[in-house]
Amino acid sequence: MLKRNFVLLGLLVLISLVYVNYKPSENLVYNQNSINNDINLYSITEIDEIKIKLDTEQYIVLNLWASWCTPCIEEVEELKELANNDNYYVIGLLVDDSEKNGKEFINEYKLNYENILLEDNVENILTKFSWNGLPTTLILDKNFIVLTSFSGPITYDLISSYSG
Repeated sequence: MLKRNFVLLGLLVLISLVYVNYKPSENLVYNQNSINNDINLYSITEIDEIKIKLDTEQYIVLNLWASWCTPCIEEVEELKELANNDNYYVIGLLVDDSEKNGKEFINEYKLNYENILLEDNVENILTKFSWNGLPTTLILDKNFIVLTSFSGPITYDLISSYSG
């Protein structure tokens, strides 16, 4: 009994130390992932839900999101800003969520970029590359080749610094 209480006390002290030293802003890391580089996602153009118009856009920003994902909500304004820039064509992919929730989210946050909401269409794209959580963002060139991917919330500055 005494041994168990000692172990529990030790765990409590360890958890307290971790909690006291945790600083979210310092621990936020954008994991740039090269595992997806050179994958072709041209099949996006075959989805009726979306009408990609690549006139002058240099990069396609493909963002995986869900209405229940707090970091996804936090990056909405950054994605809207990217969508207003002629160098980017932003496409959202609704993941692990209902089409109804997706439409409500789009209306609530007044998204100004296209989104793929139908589960079958999303699954068709998701099977072509690796990802490990929401949000995930991929940067593609005009030929739909993945240049890089990011795990975690993105910012306008992060994407524009990468893509020039």
